[in-house]
Amino acid sequence: MGKSSFALAWVLDQGTEERSRGVTIDIAMNQFETSKTSFTILDAPGHRDFIPNMIAGASQADFAVLVIDASTGNFESGLKGQTKEHTLLVRSMGVQRIVIAVNKLDMVQWSKDRFDEIQQQVNAFLTTAGFQSKNLSFIPCSGLTGDNIAKRAEDPQASWYTGPILIEQLEASELTQRALDKPLRLTIADVFRGG
Repeated sequence: MGKSSFALAWVLDQGTEERSRGVTIDIAMNQFETSKTSFTILDAPGHRDFIPNMIAGASQADFAVLVIDASTGNFESGLKGQTKEHTLLVRSMGVQRIVIAVNKLDMVQWSKDRFDEIQQQVNAFLTTAGFQSKNLSFIPCSGLTGDNIAKRAEDPQASWYTGPILIEQLEASELTQRALDKPLRLTIADVFRGG
């Protein structure tokens, strides 16, 4: 496929078209449990052609996990484009809490300076967009090795980070209070026309 970002995407991209094109088209759902909590993951499409599907997924979320590519050049291009669009969309759908996974930090030798730079820029944008700083969490991680996701990074270059790993942060997140006494609101995922 030639896309580094597609190397592990097939785990949740299960449709034939998604796998052949290398983009998430529909909302993928999966579940996992920790010793404390049961989670449902909604993998929403990021490609601009499938924004309606992304909105449908975001409208069901208690909180969002925003994965930022820390590798040189990719963070900068993402922040100017789809990262901003996606965070504004989830905010408009009522999501108030975002866990930001700063991924691929191993590719920049777990640089604390790089992490701080990304954290500062993303935090500035998100607070300007209406998110409260207390509802933002930044976790340096490596999705490929699993460092700081389900296990603490053992690389000495990552020893500067002593905060929670991703799983710990997810477990500490509070559920969104739903207005169960208000009128029912449904998400329409697909429309089929007969004829």
